[in-house]
Amino acid sequence: MENRVTISNQQLIIEPQGLDKVWAVKRQLSIPLDHISGATIDEGIFGQLVQGFRNPGTAIPGIYYAGTFYLGGDKTFFNIKRTSKPVVIQLHDEDYDRIVIGVENPRQLVDQINNSI
Repeated sequence: MENRVTISNQQLIIEPQGLDKVWAVKRQLSIPLDHISGATIDEGIFGQLVQGFRNPGTAIPGIYYAGTFYLGGDKTFFNIKRTSKPVVIQLHDEDYDRIVIGVENPRQLVDQINNSI
């Protein structure tokens, strides 16, 4: 599992697991629920990576993406293996415009986020 995600005290807390903490250059992200516009599963997000750049972060093209990526003017946090279904969380009033993560049960997380906001 790449990320542990919990909702507690009106916060979405994302914790990269294992070495993903190192590759993603983040130990934890904490986002107030009222700064989340919504969540979806969007496998097309991988196609946008070829047009963007990362800083800081790690990329093994076609395998793993972690860290901060700039895509079409948006600042996006990635921590996902290419084999995972990407959960895309749209943000406002935050440092990041969106977060793209891999989790064990993506549909369940998307539903949980959307039902909590």
